[in-house]
Amino acid sequence: MGVYVDAHFHADDLASLDDGFPRMYRSLAVLGLASVHSAAGLEVTHRIMADAGPYLVSFGLHPQSPVMDQAEGLARQAAAGTIAAIGECGFDFYGDTQVCVRNAENERTQRAVFEFQLELAVRHSLPLVLHMRRADDLLFEYARRLARLPAVVLHSWPGPANEALDFLARCPHALFSFGNAIVNGNKKARSSAAALPPSALVTETDAPYQPPRAAPGPESRGDRRPLARAYSTMIDLPLIVAEIATIRDEPPDTVAATIERNFMEAFQHAIR
Repeated sequence: MGVYVDAHFHADDLASLDDGFPRMYRSLAVLGLASVHSAAGLEVTHRIMADAGPYLVSFGLHPQSPVMDQAEGLARQAAAGTIAAIGECGFDFYGDTQVCVRNAENERTQRAVFEFQLELAVRHSLPLVLHMRRADDLLFEYARRLARLPAVVLHSWPGPANEALDFLARCPHALFSFGNAIVNGNKKARSSAAALPPSALVTETDAPYQPPRAAPGPESRGDRRPLARAYSTMIDLPLIVAEIATIRDEPPDTVAATIERNFMEAFQHAIR
């Protein structure tokens, strides 16, 4: 086993729940992409991760807070080459907050913030980390422009296999990132994890968000199924890899090595 890949996590938020996670990160030999949404978050993340081992950072304006107050700082970091990717960014019309209700005004606002970041990624040839909820039509609308990027990471991909394969055909450098959703039984995500070519797979925790749920019955205390937990963390990565391996009928070591290679290729510009 080489390293585990965590293509999307939030070090600052995770540290508020588990200040010992950097030791776990190091002991598991994780290579991760920490997501931040502000210059202050970037500084905190670097401080938290200083002794954790190798890590990269993505900086983005989140669609759940589609404002441009951090745009200047993001542009400076992208131009200086001090971030590995832009994001998470994209569209969120889940409707759980007022700004995420899909109406003409919110769509215009989210488009403006997203297009700023897409153009920044194109200008500096940086990967983009996408957050998409109830916005599949916009994902496909932007597919041609996204295909100009060196990589596009679809954070916590929730969609079915036919949509994943269709988007991959339009955006060949897309990476579909899977986390505890497949462990928790998301049928659409599991179908995508089974059908995609190996070169399109990566793993993530979205820590501390999207925690594992307990499996029903006694198997929830077995070797492979976790007990419910209030937050996700890097300890979930071996289970996520094992679940992908089961879905694809492949050895876990093979899946882990493939995911490591995919991540290294996508972020070779930033890995020293």
